[in-house]
Amino acid sequence: MNRLLRLALASTLIALAGCEQINMMMSPEISTPMATGPETESQIEKASQRYAALLLAMDADGVSLMYAPDGVWERQSGPLTGRGAIRQALSSMNGVQVQAVELMTSYMSYNGPAVVQTGDVNQTIRLPGGKTVTSTGRFEATWVRSPDGEWWIRRMVTRPNATKPGT
Repeated sequence: MNRLLRLALASTLIALAGCEQINMMMSPEISTPMATGPETESQIEKASQRYAALLLAMDADGVSLMYAPDGVWERQSGPLTGRGAIRQALSSMNGVQVQAVELMTSYMSYNGPAVVQTGDVNQTIRLPGGKTVTSTGRFEATWVRSPDGEWWIRRMVTRPNATKPGT
């Protein structure tokens, strides 16, 4: 009986280990532990500046790879989910050229395995006809760690500042 119990326990542990591996593959963004504090915040700041540089370079592949595989980019024209959709949207911006992007962090907060970065965004773009448009607003980026320790965007939301009538 004792041998049977050990065999059953071993089988259960093997099955549970397999489930944990499947769980880690299904949710890679929460599989890497995160420390709170200045080091993490510095890493997030560097990642957000890299994101801004990739937007400025119009690097659709680079920007999309900064998102978690199921990451969401919420925009005024509708949300994009997944790296493929984000890459496609950025690749099809015919004639639009990003001329400046600035992300300025106001604060960061910790939400379980994620870091939420909130701040202001300024962006200048040149439209296909040559007109230059500058927009300002707020952003909120939720960052998670990949299994290899890289920071991924789980969700990025940008909201334009409200304009006053007549401006």
